[in-house]
Amino acid sequence: MLSLHKLDLTGPTGTVRLTATEATLLQAFSQSQDTRLDFAQVAQCLGVPMSEEQKANIQVRMVRLRKKLHVAGAQGAVIEAIRNVGYQFFDELEVRKP
Repeated sequence: MLSLHKLDLTGPTGTVRLTATEATLLQAFSQSQDTRLDFAQVAQCLGVPMSEEQKANIQVRMVRLRKKLHVAGAQGAVIEAIRNVGYQFFDELEVRKP
C-alpha cells in the first residue's frame, strides 16, 4: 500500500520510505489504464527533462525504485522497461491519499 501522506510503501515484508517523486511515479502507474507510462510521462513524474542524456538518469532512478519495491515484498519483475516505449508496472498497488 502506498501512502501519499507519509510517503511510504508497505508490503508483506516491510515498509520503505519513498521520495515524493517516487510516490508520484507509483501513483501515475496506478492511475494509468494499462499500468504503462511512456518515457515522457516518466520523465515528467521524476521532474527531469525528456532527452537522450536523461535516459540514464531515469534508468538509475527506476533501479532504485525497484529495489525499494522488493524490500517491501514485491516479487519478480515489478517494473520493466519496454523498448522504445517506456515502463510497465506489473503488481497491484493500493494508493492511500491524505
